[in-house]
Parts: sequence; C-alpha cells; structure tokens
Amino acid sequence: MGQIDITELLGDPDFVDRMVLIHRTPTVDVHGENQLAESSDKTWGCIQPITGSALQRLPDDVRVANVKSFWLKGQIVADAKGRYSDVIMSRGVRYNVLHVFDWTNWGDGWTEGACIQERPSL
Repeated sequence: MGQIDITELLGDPDFVDRMVLIHRTPTVDVHGENQLAESSDKTWGCIQPITGSALQRLPDDVRVANVKSFWLKGQIVADAKGRYSDVIMSRGVRYNVLHVFDWTNWGDGWTEGACIQERPSL
C-alpha cells in the first residue's frame, strides 16, 4: 500500500467532475453478429490535456493527436485480452481509453491514463 494519499487533492470539487465509466463486453446476437453490450458506473475524475512527460511514458502506437490525460476513481480496462477498452463519458463527450497507469494502491483507488475523444458516428 502506498504511503501518499492523493484523495484530498483529486477529491476537490473545483478540480474533478462527475463521470460515467462504461465497460464494453462483446456478445453474439441471434444472427451470429458481434454486438457490444455496455454497462456503466458513475464515478468522478478529471480529463485534461496530456503533458509532455506523460506522453513520453506512452507506447509509440498510442502517441496520436488529441490525446487527453485522465485521473479517475476506479479500475479501468485498456485493451485487455478478450476485452474491449473502457469508455469514459464526461460532460456528454465519450473518450476511448488508450492506456492505463494503475495507481489504485495510492490512496482511495485512483487510475491515471490516456484517452482520445470518440468520433460520433454519422
């Protein structure tokens, strides 16, 4: 267990917003087609422009334009075997999770990572 509790800093209502964490699970419908079932959990956190040092920690294939940095309370999935990455919804905008840095042992279960805004389908 980490010795520094960052909950007070990231629990400041001036810094964080209410968010929805969406977990996507693949299912097969009656026609044999792959469908994504979504389940959601309410949480809180923040999404900010990514810093240069955070961008350097990312793998090369994740370094794309419009990457945002997020801090979120809870466990998040980003490209696990047999799973789809999670989606964060903040202020009506959906963000696909690209990469996760797990800090859940520091304080009250926080996760840091990188995400990119999801394009709306036409």
